[in-house]
Amino acid sequence: PQNVIIDEVAGQWITLIAVPVAWKSLLVGFILFRGFDIFKPPPIRRIETLPGGFGIVLDDVAAGICASIMMHLLLYLGWL
Repeated sequence: PQNVIIDEVAGQWITLIAVPVAWKSLLVGFILFRGFDIFKPPPIRRIETLPGGFGIVLDDVAAGICASIMMHLLLYLGWL
């Protein structure tokens, strides 16, 4: 099995900041974070190219921020 990497955990935590603890919101948050992390839209892809380990860590933080914005938008719209 693949080891758990702290940047992935941090990105997931950022996604779920101030989100109600319910199975539906946790599942949607996980899917959103993984989507942003795997597909890396252009702003996140660019961050990943930063030198050293910064890009490796900050791309997951950026994916978490994007997923968090989407989560809060879904909550605001009443879709979650």
